[in-house]
This record gives sequence, C-alpha cells and structure tokens, in this order.
Amino acid sequence: MRRIAAVFAIGIFCGLAREARAVDLEGNWYVLVHYKDADTNKPDQWRWEDRVWKFERKGDRLEWTDYPIVVFEDETGRFEKLSGNRASRVLAAWEPSPTQLQDIKNGLQTNPRGVKAKTLRSVSGGSGWTSGEGSASTSEMVVAYSETWTIDGLPARPVFTRVDSMGAAGAESMEGRTRYAVEADKGDVLTGSFDRDGTRKGTFEMFRSGATEGLKTASKSEADLQRKTFQANLQNSEEMRALVRERVVTDLTARGVTASDAEIDKLTDQALDEARRTGSADGSEKAFVAQATKLFFAFAPKGAKHDDTVRYRFPFDPTTPRQLGQGVGGYMGHDLFGNEISFPQGDPASHVGAAKYGFDWSMPPGTPVVAARDGEVARVVDGAKGSGPAASTPSNRVYIKHADGTYAEYIGLAPGIPVQPGQKVRAGDVIGNSGPSGGWRGLKGGGGVHFAVAHLNDAGDPETVPIRFANGTKDGFVPEPGSYYGSDGRATKTEPVSADVPDSEK
Repeated sequence: MRRIAAVFAIGIFCGLAREARAVDLEGNWYVLVHYKDADTNKPDQWRWEDRVWKFERKGDRLEWTDYPIVVFEDETGRFEKLSGNRASRVLAAWEPSPTQLQDIKNGLQTNPRGVKAKTLRSVSGGSGWTSGEGSASTSEMVVAYSETWTIDGLPARPVFTRVDSMGAAGAESMEGRTRYAVEADKGDVLTGSFDRDGTRKGTFEMFRSGATEGLKTASKSEADLQRKTFQANLQNSEEMRALVRERVVTDLTARGVTASDAEIDKLTDQALDEARRTGSADGSEKAFVAQATKLFFAFAPKGAKHDDTVRYRFPFDPTTPRQLGQGVGGYMGHDLFGNEISFPQGDPASHVGAAKYGFDWSMPPGTPVVAARDGEVARVVDGAKGSGPAASTPSNRVYIKHADGTYAEYIGLAPGIPVQPGQKVRAGDVIGNSGPSGGWRGLKGGGGVHFAVAHLNDAGDPETVPIRFANGTKDGFVPEPGSYYGSDGRATKTEPVSADVPDSEK
C-alpha cells in the first residue's frame, strides 16, 4: 500500500519532522472515546463510543471514511441488556481486553448503517486537509444540512475536526463541532483530548487496525454477536446468575411452586446452560419464565398421548366419601399458571384453558392422599407452610409420571411429604397428607387437594387432559362438583356419615 510518509502533507516539514515523528495516517484506525456528558442526569458518569476511520490517498486528494458502528467477535463488556431485544452501551470507561485488542489488530467488522465519506483536499502550505465548506440554503422554506471535515496540526500532532451545521436562509443556523486532538504518539496508538461542543469532554485513543470489512454473514450480525455475548455473560457472571435465579424463583412461585434452594440452584444452572447452548433465552424476563417452566416439567416427554382406557381411583381412601368442590371447568380465580381470569359475568375461573380438567377434593387437613394410578414419583415440592391447592398459592405437591408419558399432579399437601423422586408407587399408596386450604373457597372441612392428569403438548407446555374415574363399569365416569363420592363410586348430594365429620353435623 502506498504510504503517506509526511502525514498527507504536500511540502517540506524538515524542521518539525526532526522534533517529532511524522504520523502516517493512511489505512484503518479504531477510534475509542471516553467522555462525560454535562447535559445528562449523570454528568459525572464516564461513557464511551467507538468507530473506525479509514484514510485512503487518491491522487492529490484524501478520502476519509467514517464507520460509526463496529462489531467485535468478542463483544464482552461493551453492551448491557435492555427490555425486549434492545441493548445499550455500558456506562463506564470501557477498555478493550487482550482478545478485543487482537480483534482490532486483525481488522473489525462494520455495519453499513450510518457510514459517511468525505474527499479532502490539501490545505495551502501542506499543513492539513479539508473537505471544504458546505453550501448554505438559499430558501427560507428549505433546511440544509452540511458537514465540514478537516485535519490540522500535521505532520506530528493531527487534530481532527468535524463541524456540522443546519439552517435555512434568513434563519439562524445551528452548528455543532467535534474535535479530536492528538497529544501523544505511541507508534500504532495515538492518544489525545476529545470535545463535542464543550458539553461532551474527555479523551480518545486511535489504534491502528487491520482492514475493515462488512458483516461476514447474516448469522453474525451486530445483534447476533451481542446476543452471543449476553449468553456468555449469563454463564460466567455471578451477578447475572443471581438475576436468573431470582427470575426462576419468581416464575415458579407464580405457579404455586415452592422448591428447595438446591432445586432452585439446579434449575438455574440448567437454564443458563440451555440458554447458552441453544440461544433460546435473550435475558428477558419472559424468556426465563418460559425456560424455568420447561425445566420444571422436563421429566415429561413432549406430545405424550393419554391412554384413555385407564380408569382412575380417587386420590383418597374411598371408605370415607369426599365432596368434589370444583370439577372440570370449575370457577376458582386463576388458570394453571397463576394468571387471574375474568369473565363477563364477573366470576373468575381456574379450571379453564390448560387447567380445564382438574378436580379439587374437599378433605380436612391431615387426611391421607393416595396415588390415583401406578407410576413413578417425578418431582416433589415440599416446605411450604401455608400450602393450598390454588395454582397461585405456594404449595407442596407431588408429580407422578405414568407409563404413557402423562403425569398426575397432587397439589395442596401438608409439609413432610413421605415419597421421593424415582420412587415407584401403586394406585392406593399414600403419597402425603392434605394441607390447609390456602384460601381455597367452596370446600367443606377447611382444606382440600387439587388433582389432575396432564401432559406436555407438542410445544412443550403443560396442559391437563380429560380422564374418567373407576366405578365398576367399562366407561367409568366424570365426577360432578358438589356431590360426594366414596367406595361405590356413586354420587350423592347428601353428605354421608363418616368418621371425620363432627357429631354435631351427623
């Protein structure tokens, strides 16, 4: 490449050149600015911006190209995540890491948005270059915008000035001035002062860079590289791990799940690993909510089909009949995920949508709860003190996986669940005791247990499936809310006499 040995100067600078090294500008430079902005609400906060400048001699002219958006292979430390898919530069005097310095040396990628170029001519005497003044508008109805770029102070201490102005004839124009003044030459690194209109003031560094190029592939856009960095930060930053853990807890609590610290830690690490591996989580709260939900129900296969020939037993000892407080499509106030649902008549519901096929059985606190079908304990949530069956209430629960890939959920159990994940159970085995109501309305006896059979649909989201209970017939039956059911499987609207009903109510 043809070099401009006297800093693009036309003339003789023998005396000055003997005092200081003449800077050779031709080629590519990475420009990093650190500044404070007096016009912001944080005037003492350091900020940064960067760009690539390319200088190319064309005959007796100099072409200066400005690339305002540069992309590193390693974007670590440069941007922070905002809501949605947005990102912002970190508020700090960011400096390139050794890996990023190597990126600069090798040559950075640039985004074509906002690229500008000016052709400069030599200033008389060879002391610098200028693009000349832009023409002003001659119409009061037309607003003109122009920029003038100049390089002064050659050959040893270049000063780069960019003046932008906007105005119309007969009106006072607005003008802005940005000045980069080199004060020290360290070979391939120039340093100096930066000033934008006296409000943004700081320092800048110019690093000689390899040849710049456009973004290499569609899969390596600026946003993609930033997202890659966010995912790496999620895995490596303790601060980000703490944030993810908090969101996992929030998500599970909203679904009525109170997990142990060890289980939350495990889910958090799994979420981070999965996000980094697949790029499925972008750091937003919604992404982690979805991720934590899928991880919690990871024991169940997607798209499992329920064996409709199966008939379920009651999740309690049938010798003491129990009332079904809420059945299929019953009104409770929240859906499966703890979201409040309102209907035109003003009566909210819980057994709707994904949670439609649920059954809430009334039973006094401490009543044994039994498995309704053979299976394997898949997950146990224990430790909630005020446990209730409502999906929005933190509650103790047991999930039992069935042979067909579906699972049963028993929600609203008392603390001290006796079964463990991996344990095989048979229909009728005790898996826990009923807990307090937790605000569950409409159930006699002050307590109850929510029972439902569910699967993960093809999208991986949990949803209940229709089932039928055993009553000695091939078809079985679906219990009706408000009725009592016991050993014979027949419904009665009158409460049967049982050992746990007070004498005064018999």
